[in-house]
Amino acid sequence: MQSEKFGRLLKAIINSIATQEGKTNPIIEDELGQKVGVSAASIQRYKAGHIPPEVRTIEMFAEAAIKRGGYSREWLQNFLHSARHPHIDKVLDQLCPINSYRPRSERIYHNLPAPTYSQFVMREQPFNEILDGLSQRSAVVLLAGMGGMGKTSLALEIADYCIKESLFDAAVWVSDKDQPGTTTLSIVLDDIARTLDYPGLIQFEHEEKRYEVEQLVRRQRVLLLIDNFETITDGALLSWLLRLPEPSKALLTTREYRREFRRSSWPIELRGMTNAEAQELTTQKLHQLKIDKQITDLTQLAPLLTITSGNPKAIEMALGYIKYQRQPLEQVINDLYVARGELFEDLFARCWSLLDEASRRVLLVMTFFPDTVSSEALSTTADVQGFAFDRAVEHLIDLTLLDVQQEDLNKSSRYGLHPLVRVIAIVKLLEQSSLEAGARERWVDYYVQLAMKVGYPWEDLNKLKALDTEFENVFSVLDWTFKKQHYSATIKIANNISYYHYIRGIWARKLEIEKMRAEAARKDGNTKSEIGALSSIVGTLSRQGRTTEARVYLERLNELENNVEVKSSTFFNLQKAIAYYYAGIGEIEVALMRLQRCLPFAEHFNKQTHIVIRNRMGNLLYQLGDLEAARQLFLASLEDATKTNYKRGILYSNLKLLYINLDEGKTSGILETLEMLIKEGEYSQSRDYLPLIYYAYYRLSLIEGNIEKAISTLKYSIDLFEKLGMRNDLKKAREELANLETAN
Repeated sequence: MQSEKFGRLLKAIINSIATQEGKTNPIIEDELGQKVGVSAASIQRYKAGHIPPEVRTIEMFAEAAIKRGGYSREWLQNFLHSARHPHIDKVLDQLCPINSYRPRSERIYHNLPAPTYSQFVMREQPFNEILDGLSQRSAVVLLAGMGGMGKTSLALEIADYCIKESLFDAAVWVSDKDQPGTTTLSIVLDDIARTLDYPGLIQFEHEEKRYEVEQLVRRQRVLLLIDNFETITDGALLSWLLRLPEPSKALLTTREYRREFRRSSWPIELRGMTNAEAQELTTQKLHQLKIDKQITDLTQLAPLLTITSGNPKAIEMALGYIKYQRQPLEQVINDLYVARGELFEDLFARCWSLLDEASRRVLLVMTFFPDTVSSEALSTTADVQGFAFDRAVEHLIDLTLLDVQQEDLNKSSRYGLHPLVRVIAIVKLLEQSSLEAGARERWVDYYVQLAMKVGYPWEDLNKLKALDTEFENVFSVLDWTFKKQHYSATIKIANNISYYHYIRGIWARKLEIEKMRAEAARKDGNTKSEIGALSSIVGTLSRQGRTTEARVYLERLNELENNVEVKSSTFFNLQKAIAYYYAGIGEIEVALMRLQRCLPFAEHFNKQTHIVIRNRMGNLLYQLGDLEAARQLFLASLEDATKTNYKRGILYSNLKLLYINLDEGKTSGILETLEMLIKEGEYSQSRDYLPLIYYAYYRLSLIEGNIEKAISTLKYSIDLFEKLGMRNDLKKAREELANLETAN
């Protein structure tokens, strides 16, 4: 039997082992051959796609992939399928068992944007050259070419292929196209941490964060893709990429080939499409434009392909122009030939002349959005609605001035701009100052209203999903209003997206937003909002163990404390934040006193606040060793949380009661409670509680004497502590793991 995929995956095993162990591929092939009892010639046959006749040989290759190559369970399953193994599940359970305590995950770790094209025209030669480059020892593969050549599309297809074929475990996409010059090493580290689901690392200091992310890209094969690298100016990022730890790789797209890449990268130049590729693209575009019946002889367009030098973006813009110009084809081509020296500028000018007022408005306001945008936000900002908006969008898409993304038919379309179009459209916008002023007002108002709709939905966390796709756009509006000193809007947006970042665990961005809110509120004379923002900053930093930083903001908070009305929500938040600080520096009694000050008034504010404060007090009493007093507070909180269906309150109270029972050696019914808490934690998206739940699972296993399960469960809780950046818990758990492994 033969399988091209089996041969390719076996090569990947050999490459990965060689990379992990610092050996050459021939040495690894010889070692594998000796282990399975076959000659070097047989290994070469297997690499060519011939499946071994002995099942045991396949299993030994699979074992090497897991133990020496660092591959995952999902990858192993793919490999066994390609080898047509008769008992895949049995081998999976032997080599990569999934313990009952750990939830199964089908997640593929990537943040790849949806493509802007319905069909990809395969560029076979550069596609294969990139794959070959990614198999070399160079850390960086450089894809260089002029604007519009399709570098982004090709890189996106490569990433998709590498994930589907299990050549990499994860793909991280970073683009500098929408906000040129803003991408830095710190931002790239954040994107890697967030995509690999370790958002807690983002809050670390730069050097510590870099170290932790480097460990991540050493432990798994990550394909890092950075688009539009030519506008990036951060030299630290460039230096880091050239030393990116194996087995991970970086693929960069750029219009410029920098001198620094000369000896440290695998360069590939992307030229224009071949005639066959250009004809395939032309056929697709003509069909999309619904003029394929009018141009049946593609040889008529041969001069156009020459004029554009096979540049895909230019070809598509030219075809859109041909549709709407309504002149003889030969005349249009002759006109374009005259302007070929400044082709894109000329094409944009020609297409601009064909746009009506509505289409121009839509195109110009698209420059406001750094990320893709929904039709509702775009329509509102441009003040173009209904049929006029749909017609404008269709016109712009036909002219290739607007990109459209739609992941599947169940999701609404989103719109974006190609970098070449964005640059020229921004210049046009400068000529339309009156249009921009009104559009900016609508843009800001739309996102203020969106943020206010989300707010603090503690009873229904599904409302947070409204911000998932508008994350970057909302922040862009926030940043713009702050810089333009529209402080009222800044405060409204920042206040209403704070809870979103808290629940999603996006701590670094949350701190950035709260600092912006505090400064805006101070300059606006809004003491209440300033205290709210400062309280959030102090509380967040203190829980992260960054009490030295928190102290700076605490001093200002203490100055404002006398201005707070005792029965207000601001008073509760302030006392809670200060309590977090004192708990963080080990002064538990002072922290407890702070919370006791506001407890008598809490119930008059709302049940949620009362529950939260009692739970915090219970936690402090627990730290002091007063288990019975802590139990009474948690029981009271659980009762109220159940009555009001406050799911996070129910979860936390149950968890702390479980910890008290474990301390007292009461294990009856704890396993069932743990399983309930895990399900509820996953369902309610309360991921900040999950590591504490699994840590309790570790403690239960330890009490029951199941050391093997205790160690594996502790490792999983450590991973979760690491993901969320829970430093104190992480340090304690790592110490316990070291002691356990030493003793056993």
